[in-house]
Amino acid sequence: MADERETHNAGTEPKAGSRALEVARGAAGSAATTLKSGFSAVRDVYAASKRHSSARATLREMTDALEQDQATLSRREEVEANYDTIVAEQGRIVEETNEELERQQKAVDQLESQTSELASRLKQLKDDHEQELRPYKRIMETARSRSEEAGRGVSEAKRAVRSAEGAAKEASERREQSISSANRAVDTSQSRLRKVQDELTRAKTSGNTSMLRQLQDEVTSELAHVEAARADVNVATKDAQAAVDAAQTHLWTQKQSLEGAQREADAAKREYEERKDEYDKLLAKAQAAEKALEEQIAELKERANEAKAAYDEAAERHDDASALLDEAESVHATPEETDRLRRDIAQQQIAISEQEVLVSSLAEGERSLRTRTRGARLALLAAAIAVVALIVLIVVLVVTAQ
Repeated sequence: MADERETHNAGTEPKAGSRALEVARGAAGSAATTLKSGFSAVRDVYAASKRHSSARATLREMTDALEQDQATLSRREEVEANYDTIVAEQGRIVEETNEELERQQKAVDQLESQTSELASRLKQLKDDHEQELRPYKRIMETARSRSEEAGRGVSEAKRAVRSAEGAAKEASERREQSISSANRAVDTSQSRLRKVQDELTRAKTSGNTSMLRQLQDEVTSELAHVEAARADVNVATKDAQAAVDAAQTHLWTQKQSLEGAQREADAAKREYEERKDEYDKLLAKAQAAEKALEEQIAELKERANEAKAAYDEAAERHDDASALLDEAESVHATPEETDRLRRDIAQQQIAISEQEVLVSSLAEGERSLRTRTRGARLALLAAAIAVVALIVLIVVLVVTAQ
């Protein structure tokens, strides 16, 4: 019995494995079919969308070309309809602007010539003024130099006066000191003389002859000292006064020099101011003449610019009128081109209608194809999601096993 069960199990296991393999193969085949069907559906929808988009782009190009040709035809018909009016009016404008251009060009040439002539005169005038004013300017600068030099002389004289005043003051102070010192010496000698005389008076009552003679000699000596001190007072007074007189004389001399320097400086300043005033008046007159010419030149330049602007405006009007004339003549001379445009436009309108039908057909085909293949495309999406999920699961299992 055991042997039979083993034999039975051994026969059963191969059969189960075979069925599993068949199921796997079936599933794989089914998946492959699904993927193939999905890819085919996506490819077909993309191709249909591309054909539809290309047809719409072609339709837009055809429409743009038609609109451009229609605008050209409309313009040609408008020009042809108003041909006589355009020729008459624009011809008149061309004739008028030609005259205006000639007139403004003459004005520009004349104004620029006058400007150039005045510019040459201005340059020559400036050169002449510079040459005429040069001597006056040199005289003025020389007078200014003399005035500045005289001013420096006054400053030096003032310093000398201040120095002399200081010396005179010092001499006066020394005189007072010398006289005071000599008078004090006289006072001292007289005081000593009075003391000796008092002692002599008291000695006379004593009857001491020897003392009397000695005191008399001292009195004589002190009298001599008093006389000498008085003589010194006279000498000191005379010498000190002489020094003061000399200092006062020097001060007076310096003041005289200052007065002379001040008169010279005042005269030099007046001369400089006169020369400067003369030069300034001549310079102002020259500058006024130059400015008058400069204003004339500026006015001529402004008028020339206005004439140029008028010329440019007339030239623009002339070019516009000439362009309209050329266009009118060209349209009038080529009626066959207008007829060709009409035929082309009619053909384009037919072609556009056919293209619109094609675009509508392709759009409907694309919508129908999208509807039919929606299931296959969704199945492809689901299969893609499943594959991604399977890859994620395998990665998770591998990571977990590690």
